[in-house]
Amino acid sequence: MKTNGARLEVTFPGVQAGVFAGRLQYSVYKGTSLIRQELIAKTDEPSVAYKYDAGFKGLTIQPASRVVWRDSANLWQDYQFGGAKNDGPVPLVAANRVLAVEAPGGAIAAFPPPHNFFWSRETEVNLGYVWYRKDGETTFSFGVRQADGEAEPSAAGRGPEDTRQNFALYSARPGTWQRMPVYFYVNAEPGQATLQAALAFTHDDHYKPLRGYQVMATHFHTSPVPRARALGGLDVKLPDFEVMKSAGVNIFAPIGGGGGFGAGGGRAGGASVPGNNVQQLQALADYYEIARRHSDKNFLIMPNHELMTTGLGGHLDFLLSKPVFWTEDRAAGQPLVEDQPKYGKVYRLGGPADFMEMARRENILIYMPHPRSKGSTGYPDAIKDTAHFRDEHYRGIGYRWGMGLDGSETRLCEYRCLALFDDMNNWVADVPTPPKFIQAISETYRKGPGDDIYANNPVNYVKLDRLPRPDDMSTVVNAMKRGDYFVTSGEVLISSYAVEGSGTDRTVNADVEWTFPLEFVEVVWGDGQKTERQIISATDLPPFGRHRFRIPLSTAGKKWVRFAVWDSAGNGALVQPIKLSSAMTSTGSR
Repeated sequence: MKTNGARLEVTFPGVQAGVFAGRLQYSVYKGTSLIRQELIAKTDEPSVAYKYDAGFKGLTIQPASRVVWRDSANLWQDYQFGGAKNDGPVPLVAANRVLAVEAPGGAIAAFPPPHNFFWSRETEVNLGYVWYRKDGETTFSFGVRQADGEAEPSAAGRGPEDTRQNFALYSARPGTWQRMPVYFYVNAEPGQATLQAALAFTHDDHYKPLRGYQVMATHFHTSPVPRARALGGLDVKLPDFEVMKSAGVNIFAPIGGGGGFGAGGGRAGGASVPGNNVQQLQALADYYEIARRHSDKNFLIMPNHELMTTGLGGHLDFLLSKPVFWTEDRAAGQPLVEDQPKYGKVYRLGGPADFMEMARRENILIYMPHPRSKGSTGYPDAIKDTAHFRDEHYRGIGYRWGMGLDGSETRLCEYRCLALFDDMNNWVADVPTPPKFIQAISETYRKGPGDDIYANNPVNYVKLDRLPRPDDMSTVVNAMKRGDYFVTSGEVLISSYAVEGSGTDRTVNADVEWTFPLEFVEVVWGDGQKTERQIISATDLPPFGRHRFRIPLSTAGKKWVRFAVWDSAGNGALVQPIKLSSAMTSTGSR
């Protein structure tokens, strides 16, 4: 037993679970009824992929005992242990990934960590992450679970595409301490009130509004054009728009290309189809018209495109500042730009230089959505010294925790995303170009009511007072070009950030709010070759807190710096890096 800031940690060694050996640990946090139970274990076996279930067993069934949860329609359900004994766990497709068990005198809610419980998937369909089991006439068990596989298309109801092949599980590198947690929230109130109190840790699975910011979610393969056409026309409101808006997103950026057009849209999986340029231009026109019709005063549909045949290396997201038309069929001697009566300015693109020139002329930002994986395997490393990677319009990479999930990570997407994030900024540290950024992305397809949007998607909080309209989205693009946004899982918010001071003596100032008890904040920097960091423990701070962090920083030997905050459930937020210059009195603010 030991204290760690404002928490008490109780450990029981000698646990064996399959190929894993380690300890069982309970963490109790001051100022909240939250309890974390976790197996902390490691294995020396190579190439171990795993999943886990966890919970409590042996609880006494009393006359008033029951399990309560909300179903996928958000309606209350319960089970009062009146049925026969169960042979195994009963999975519940419960809203918000939480259930509560109720008895006279109080209740206990059970739920998994909200984000790092979920590995890479291409759908947010709720697979049932909590369970109960009637073990006999006198006892029961309950807890959290990870599904055995992805839902088949007919069960998911999200279109014909089969996404069962992408169900990656956790990866346990030999010798690393893997953490397998479950959370319990103990309360003297009945089950429904206890469950609702537990939801405060995720703002009721809602991205909290923050004054001066807009919540942006990007890179969704929702196929808006073929679906709208198949369902009756461009006035059909796709359910994707409604579920994203209900989660608190007010800039929704589905991608064209590999999923925006689809069959009949002039592209097949994002690749150009010879002879289909007329269809491609019409698909673009329909896409922009869908955005115009279904955007609102408080909700922007921001058309963007994933391109795979640019010659620039890997898959790339093009974030548009306005509607742009192009084909990929430029012949020798053909002008880059032509005017057409129906579409106006049309770019005829024939290679990497043409794509970059269009990006410069039309104020387009470029991000690599899933770096070092899938169709971007080997990238952006292979292009790090090219002119187009160093161009200010090539802003960086996409960020999502499912891109390689390891239970030993203390940060979301620590090994796949954050290591590359810092590598990129060392690559350009001595180059006269802005630092490289990350943007929160998804990699999921069609959506519908009951989908677990909040658990599976990080978001960008873009510093912007008002939403633009789809015909001029330059305020969004310009804010992202400047780095005036932060990436978050939703529980941690960074409302302001600045590196202030002059010479080599600076101060990192950041205003932060959070829900789960914090773990640490960090200042990360690079010298053009290696990355280092200062980690400041935050375990003494209470849950549901606010704090202004003031961290002294000597810039000697440092070329760039960034700031991040991580909580005890693995959730976090991080700002974009700033290049350091001794000549500046205020290096930058967000």
